[in-house]
Amino acid sequence: MNINDLPQLEGDIIAQDFSKPVLESVSRWSSTGIIERPALTIIPNTEEDIIKAIEYAKEHALQLLPVGGGHGFLAPITSKTLYLDLKRFNKVEVDSDNQTVAVGGGAVTSDLIKTCTERGFYTTWPNSNAVGVVGCILGGGNPTLLGLHGLMIDHVLSIRLVTSDKRIVDVSPSSTGDDLALFHALCGAGHGLGVITSLTMRIFPLENLRLSENQVWVRRLIFPASEIEFAAKLFDQLQPPPPPMVTLLVFARAPPTAPKPGAPMVILTVTYFGPPEEAEARTSTLFEDETVAKAIMVQAVLTPLSKINDGNSQNDVHGGFKNIQAAWIKETQAETIKAAFGKWLDFTTQYEDAKRTAMILNGVNTQKQLEIQGTSEGRDRYFDARDRGIQAVVISWFTKQETRPAAADFAASIKALYRQNDATDIPRTILNNINLDMELGEVFSEYRVTELKRLANVWDPSGLFWRPWN
Repeated sequence: MNINDLPQLEGDIIAQDFSKPVLESVSRWSSTGIIERPALTIIPNTEEDIIKAIEYAKEHALQLLPVGGGHGFLAPITSKTLYLDLKRFNKVEVDSDNQTVAVGGGAVTSDLIKTCTERGFYTTWPNSNAVGVVGCILGGGNPTLLGLHGLMIDHVLSIRLVTSDKRIVDVSPSSTGDDLALFHALCGAGHGLGVITSLTMRIFPLENLRLSENQVWVRRLIFPASEIEFAAKLFDQLQPPPPPMVTLLVFARAPPTAPKPGAPMVILTVTYFGPPEEAEARTSTLFEDETVAKAIMVQAVLTPLSKINDGNSQNDVHGGFKNIQAAWIKETQAETIKAAFGKWLDFTTQYEDAKRTAMILNGVNTQKQLEIQGTSEGRDRYFDARDRGIQAVVISWFTKQETRPAAADFAASIKALYRQNDATDIPRTILNNINLDMELGEVFSEYRVTELKRLANVWDPSGLFWRPWN
């Protein structure tokens, strides 16, 4: 690389550092997909810097990969990648009068939560502080408050981006023609259609949640492996939860600091975004003597909404091989959950380096989703599983490359297990949770798949940007 050939930017350029191992050439939540060092890393300060990066990528036949929070694990990074780190586009601004928030293309969830709650508002956001807001929305936008408000994509009001032909474009529901079609696609299927520099979302007054001193009610019960059947039935009894409630059933191994490090655990967590007394009335089964007696630990806490994601920080660490696979389903049964637990236990026992692999069932109410689906705006956003209230999620986490095929097989077997007894005949997931060898029909309808391919030809005919469905 000729140093005199590099673009002149206000931001920074980082050339290949051959003193570092390949897997440390970029900081990423998962090392999956880091095949070679990127040709170049650019950290732009301005939209003009982004335009210059696009020019450079085209001139040198590089594929441009915009990055926000660095939690995307699908995109392969090679010596033909221009890694565009948008971390300086992290501004978040609340407009109280119009009840909107402007979010920069490099802002992460913690930026959004902090700014909104300090101003007396909240919005839809993911359950990890480190996830990039824009990247989450481009791939579906699955939020914690799904039962109350629907997906993050349902509250996007406008998007600003730099296109492959170096134009700065603003798109919204009031756009027309291919601009409008682009806006719709960016809401759920937007990876690889441009570089998003900012977007605007709806926000809601905190008092709407009717919280006690802006604190969220959380009850958590940890069961030993021997009580998997009881815990599975308990989870099933809570389905479908009321709109303010989120139910999580997690299979994980105890951390090194626990009394029995590595012991398999079944963790049932219920979060209620409403008054504590209402939460307790709707979860009475969690307070029964038998339930409490079978648990090895019971926690009941009020968590400030501004810190609602802090308990997940151990999963935000960068590095290691990680992958997320998910199946969106309508229902499940205790026997299926028990069988899935057995598969998880076998996999994490056989592969010592994969003991941090977790399995999650997330149950929410679908009423709001179906209401949104009944509107033209909801039908235009790229999401085709609004009638499914349970997500079966596998977070594979291992340290040895050779474990990857087994981890992929394990995740595929879990999705197949949950789907075999489901009341739906079309498998569904969201774009951020796909495999690169997966058919796009598992995410979108045939019409959407056709339209996405058309839009790619309109907005990026040369294939400058990486897309998960190329």
